[in-house]
Amino acid sequence: MESVLIAVVLAAAPTPALVADAATAQLDQRCFALMAQLAEDDDPRVRSLGRVAAQYFLGRIDAASPGFDPAEAAAPEPGDQEALLRRCGDAMQAGGRDFRTIGQALAPASRPAV
Repeated sequence: MESVLIAVVLAAAPTPALVADAATAQLDQRCFALMAQLAEDDDPRVRSLGRVAAQYFLGRIDAASPGFDPAEAAAPEPGDQEALLRRCGDAMQAGGRDFRTIGQALAPASRPAV
């Protein structure tokens, strides 16, 4: 009987992957909110970057949890913006590396010059 209870407890415990996925989803939502805020900036360069980044994070969110409502995204705390901006940039940079790796894997092998 104890083994059954232990099995149930272990099955109900969150796995590290689920915890990481939840943390990633929360970061994506916070990044989306920050980027959407930057998309309304007076500086056209910041506004343009904010729009592109907001779309990037919205795509990640939509892929992971299609029922997300952007209107429910909480605005970041004023003191949290700089650190969050750094974390969002790191997430986008990691995604860029992933795309480059995929592109390199799909590129045809080079042929020897004749």
